[in-house]
Amino acid sequence: EIFEAVAELATQAEIKAASLRDRRATEEEDLVGATIERSQLQFLASGINDWMQKIVELGALPKGVSPALVDFPAKIGGREAYLCWKLGEKKVAFYHPMDEGFSTRKPLPKRR
Repeated sequence: EIFEAVAELATQAEIKAASLRDRRATEEEDLVGATIERSQLQFLASGINDWMQKIVELGALPKGVSPALVDFPAKIGGREAYLCWKLGEKKVAFYHPMDEGFSTRKPLPKRR
């Protein structure tokens, strides 16, 4: 549930940020509208920060919000690593060494 919430918040924040950039690009800036959008963007950013804090409190590490990426400390084959999950995946099925990132993730070894 929390992963879906952060994805929605991140999407909304991206839309609001784009709208704010567009407003700045126009010559006739509506000050009231821009102020409201800035306030909404700050609210959305606060929601993303809250999500990140909740993930940390659970012992995991938020690695991205668009898309939502989360690493979980683990041991794979006796070595420290991170289990990694991305929004949209039904379960944690990948890992990567602690000194590497999401782009180098590998499928979890089959259980014996």
